[in-house]
Amino acid sequence: MIKHLLTACHEAKRITELMPALPQGMTARHVYALDAIRQLEQSGEPVRVSDISDYLQGTRPSVTKLIQELEALGVVRKFPDCRDKRVVLLELTPLGQQYYDFYVEQYQSRLAEQLGDLSPEDIQTTIATIHRFYQVVRSCKTEESKT
Repeated sequence: MIKHLLTACHEAKRITELMPALPQGMTARHVYALDAIRQLEQSGEPVRVSDISDYLQGTRPSVTKLIQELEALGVVRKFPDCRDKRVVLLELTPLGQQYYDFYVEQYQSRLAEQLGDLSPEDIQTTIATIHRFYQVVRSCKTEESKT
């Protein structure tokens, strides 16, 4: 069964490769960051790099680099917090919002329609299984590096 689970995980990784073609310079990680910014914007609170780092569970330096790439692509705007000029806030530009709408909202809606026959319970079980399997494999990798 574990062999089948590993095969399914390999197929799951390939799913992201089947997303609609991204604009020049964009990666799937960029799309995840746009989604993170949009989700955090919807809370009504200002969005900081540290918020994105926490949301994506990435290191601050890697997320800072990611945000710089998004800014260079013209999809994210950085600006100082009016209350504390040392704090940098983020927002999607109109182009960033356009990419979010297409690559997140519309794409996920199409997938939801196609997968409408899956029950919420089946989806939750799949999510939980993948998360658990990831934790186990990551733990094994950590153990290997200690020896």
